[in-house]
Amino acid sequence: MEDAMRSLVSVIVFCVSFGLAAAQNGIRQVDFKNFSYPLSGPLLGHGELKWLGNPKDGYSKRKAIHLVNGEDLTKSSSFFMDGREYTQYAGFSLQSVEFADVTGDGKEDAIVVLLYRTGGTQNTHYVYIYSFIEGKPNLLAYCHTGSRAYSGLYKVYGERGRLVFELLDPEKMLGDCCSSGFVRFRYRWHDGRFQEFGLTNTVRSMRKNHINPHQILDINPGQP
Repeated sequence: MEDAMRSLVSVIVFCVSFGLAAAQNGIRQVDFKNFSYPLSGPLLGHGELKWLGNPKDGYSKRKAIHLVNGEDLTKSSSFFMDGREYTQYAGFSLQSVEFADVTGDGKEDAIVVLLYRTGGTQNTHYVYIYSFIEGKPNLLAYCHTGSRAYSGLYKVYGERGRLVFELLDPEKMLGDCCSSGFVRFRYRWHDGRFQEFGLTNTVRSMRKNHINPHQILDINPGQP
């Protein structure tokens, strides 16, 4: 009954949000907390950044992500301790939305970061890039990063019309969760896709502590 009610609420929210998105005047007015995102390929075992959505990859499409108030989560497990129930959730949650020109056309695009968590220790980030055309958000591309110290997401941002990813450096890993450095990759929009260009930069953290993506991105894997 609870799942059926959530599904009904999801449908209502997305019908409303789609209508609102279609009537917006700019990318900053789009409600990415209540939004539908495409998904394809395996959810786990990621060790690198990979662009998705290309039929040539051979990945089958998965059920779309439907965020409601920034979440698309299901209960994965629970346990009792000291008379209190503790619940773990699996699924997607909105991590951040940043705005910058990443295609070089002088117009703002949206960089949307979703976190996929399993209910355990593994997690992966999905990054969606949207432009704004004819009053509606337009998906340019999306990708997943690696998981945690294995090229997990440190930062993603726009710089001078380019898209920049900073991924945790597996060669400087300090356990599965963390790394003491990151690698910077730059992408430019060309021929309808983001293409890597220039040299990659390996950067050692100047922080006293190691880099932990949960700290950098303010990830809270607890009960929502």
